[in-house]
Amino acid sequence: MKNNGWYRLGQVSAVFCGGALGGISRYEIGNWIHSANGLLGTSVVNLLGCFLLTFTIYGLDLRFDLPEWQILGLGTGFVGAFTTFSTFTLQFVQGISNNPLGSLIFLLVNLIGGMLCVPLGYLAATRVGRRQR
Repeated sequence: MKNNGWYRLGQVSAVFCGGALGGISRYEIGNWIHSANGLLGTSVVNLLGCFLLTFTIYGLDLRFDLPEWQILGLGTGFVGAFTTFSTFTLQFVQGISNNPLGSLIFLLVNLIGGMLCVPLGYLAATRVGRRQR
């Protein structure tokens, strides 16, 4: 039954709607966090995205036993559109010639910070706990 067209349409619709909300959120955070080169906004959304994806998958799903379409909408849709790996990469490459040290710091903050935000998201998710039945 899960492979029928309506089920698939529900999954795609959830990713689409989540992606729209994630993209709008990314845009608004970029407007809210003003920095000369946009690096701060990119770092904030990427680090927050690492936390949110882990929290969504482990916390919300464990606590509320969400259906697959909701996990897809939140994870693939919202967080996928919210985070900006392509912008991060472009900003890093553009910054190499102008400010090599600043670009290296930007790279390390995003990569190491992202890896640290994943276990933080997991710890927050375990605090939410599994739903009692």
